[in-house]
Amino acid sequence: MRSVLAVILSATWLTAVLAPAAAGTDVPGRDVVMFSTDYGLGIVGGATNGPGRHAADVDDAYALSLALQSADVQAVVTSFGNDKARPSAEAARRGLDALGVPGAASLVTVGAEGFLDAEAVAFVPARATDPVIYCVNDGVKQMRDTLEANERATVTLFAIGPFTDIACLQRAYPDAFGRLAEIVGLVGSADGTPVLQGIDVVDFNYAMDPTALGEVISGDHGVPITFLMFGVTQFGSLTNEVLDGWVSDGTKAQRYYGQASQPHATYWDAIFTQTDGQALFDAHTVYYFLQPDAYVCEDGMLATATVGGYPDTSASTTSNTLVVTSQDGTTPSSSATSDGSTYAFAGPVRGCQAFASDDGVAAFEQAVRASVRAVAP
Repeated sequence: MRSVLAVILSATWLTAVLAPAAAGTDVPGRDVVMFSTDYGLGIVGGATNGPGRHAADVDDAYALSLALQSADVQAVVTSFGNDKARPSAEAARRGLDALGVPGAASLVTVGAEGFLDAEAVAFVPARATDPVIYCVNDGVKQMRDTLEANERATVTLFAIGPFTDIACLQRAYPDAFGRLAEIVGLVGSADGTPVLQGIDVVDFNYAMDPTALGEVISGDHGVPITFLMFGVTQFGSLTNEVLDGWVSDGTKAQRYYGQASQPHATYWDAIFTQTDGQALFDAHTVYYFLQPDAYVCEDGMLATATVGGYPDTSASTTSNTLVVTSQDGTTPSSSATSDGSTYAFAGPVRGCQAFASDDGVAAFEQAVRASVRAVAP
């Protein structure tokens, strides 16, 4: 959403955080990251996740552009969500190409085409040690290979789509999953019913595959999980003025990103009349990774995922809720229960739900704007 605050970022911060990097290679001194994403920027025809077609959401693209400027991005796994996984993968490759990312074609891999247990077709193991798991796909194997190729606890996974492939990685390759340094996801709210400008909205990355996320938070895997929650992720946007400026007088990358973002910005403004431009929800995950002190976070919060329908992405009818609450300093334990019709998963997470300073929104927006440029000369 549009910020009325102004901020001047220091040249030191911009140089350190937004220095160009070649993605998909081992860059000394840079953190290794992976993405599980329902990337939507540039998908022709719009989203197909609901009863009506509309412009596909594009905030995943800005999470990725922000990471590309400072981290070693080694895997981008696309899943169903904003659209189907394969169009999402092609869109991600085009977006990376627009930024000048070398090896974009091999960096992006198609992941889940449907929710975790939707397809009853057994994966035939390529290695004798691989389990027979129904959900495994090329994207899950790419995440496994990336983890096995790096030192333990050096790879961060950004969860900015349904958690399907992440849950499958945990099921099929628990040793590789356990090598993760952290999972940072865009999900969760204090009461399970996020509201934006008086309109009920869906906790989309949870609602698209609630059991998958439930398995991840309740798993006994020891991987730290951080949720960027709706209380803070609803703030921040690329204004229509910025997008129009990119289209009319921007670099090649900015022209592409501006043109590809305008349809969803128009769609969004028509629903949420107090907004201006494109909301930046998913990009908060990467900004937190780069600037954790920018957010007010709490450790040892209890994330409780209640699954009463499957899946249901209508805010007016959904019986699936994800509530993240404070435990007053105690650390909750993981659990999974069922009464036959409703499932409940619970586990400890770090929750972030506010900015630490008054200029937080404007600094976040400036960082995202600065990230849309060529990654390599």
